[in-house]
Amino acid sequence: MKNLKIFPKMFIQIFSVLGALLILSHLLLYIIFPKTYLESRKEELAEKADLISENLSGRDRASVEEALELFSETNEIKAVLVEESESGAIKVQDDIDINLESSDNSLLIEERQIELAQGQKSSLQFLSVADMKKEGKDLSLKFLPYSLSISIIFSALVALIYARQIKNNVTEIKDITDKMMVLDKTARLKITSADEISQLKEQINGLYFTLLETIDDLEEKNAEIIRLEKVKADFFKGASHELKTPLASLKIILENMAYNIGKYKDRDHYIKESLKLVDALSANISQILTVSSLDKLKNDGEVLEIKGIVEEEINKYKLLAREKDLTINNNLADEKIFIGRSALKIIISNLLSNAVKYSKAGGSINIGVDDKDFYMANSFDDKSSLDMEKLFQVKFDINKKNSSGLGLYIVGSLLNNYKIAYDAQVSGGEFIFKIKLDD
Repeated sequence: MKNLKIFPKMFIQIFSVLGALLILSHLLLYIIFPKTYLESRKEELAEKADLISENLSGRDRASVEEALELFSETNEIKAVLVEESESGAIKVQDDIDINLESSDNSLLIEERQIELAQGQKSSLQFLSVADMKKEGKDLSLKFLPYSLSISIIFSALVALIYARQIKNNVTEIKDITDKMMVLDKTARLKITSADEISQLKEQINGLYFTLLETIDDLEEKNAEIIRLEKVKADFFKGASHELKTPLASLKIILENMAYNIGKYKDRDHYIKESLKLVDALSANISQILTVSSLDKLKNDGEVLEIKGIVEEEINKYKLLAREKDLTINNNLADEKIFIGRSALKIIISNLLSNAVKYSKAGGSINIGVDDKDFYMANSFDDKSSLDMEKLFQVKFDINKKNSSGLGLYIVGSLLNNYKIAYDAQVSGGEFIFKIKLDD
């Protein structure tokens, strides 16, 4: 039984239960039937006794005896005209076919008083002998086999239908879960009712869809991690070249100064050049450290007023701006943005650094808000076209001609980290960088 599949197992179990109930009910019917049969015979005998007594009342004795004799010959019920004995007992005819030693025979007697034509009082005796066991068995065997057969066939059909229904549900769940195991996104269990099996199907569907969503989310995160790792690898690979270039230049200057070769005899001049290279190296190292710490600038967002931080950063670049005769106009009021304080300082610092570096001499840097966009615009001296998409990518060139610095890459990374939209464009001789503020 343990090794059977669900369909034959359910069929056997259901059919066994229904079959046992049917056999038990028919057995009880077989046992109880003789008693009910005896009661029905009594009622039948009483009805016939009443009817015959009523019809024979008022006739003469001879016609009554003749009628009773004819009735007795044509019926199982025996009817006779009897006289009461002196003791009041009723005399039973001796020719009644009854076996007094048998426990299966039941003698039924009904007495009715009638008045004959001569005015005489007389008694009619109606007797019936019932072999209850034999007659009950005969009657039972006439209909019980048919009833039992029909019941068994019906039970088999019920067991077959019910077992097949359960088997179909289980098979459907197995087939669909097989598809779910290979992550077939179209796999879904059909729900056609509100019973427990349908509730189980609904739970399986919900569990599978949750699993698919989790897998999709993990795939997206995994793809993003791979992309970021590649960006980091490319970044540090390029950054190493960015550091090697000034280091190589510095080494050449120092070696030539050490041996007093050619123009490098002018040590005061090349010491200043060396210091410029060291400053460039420090700036690059500082930016590299900033990029390496971007992952830490998370979950520190707060609502900040932009103007105060912008003014702090402007003070740091006033000297450089004065050397190029640049005017910095801060038109901010009380505009706010949701971002980390350190991140905002780095963003403003890099934007100001690029603006001062690439603005033409005597130009201006304008800072303000236009249509819910923070902007920083500087006069742009490069007449060549810019690829805005590549502007935010890290690209190093040892000759510096086609190199893209770290500044805008850092700005873009930070804004993406806080999911803040931004844009850069060249318009009217200005390079304009915009940051979307909160609504």
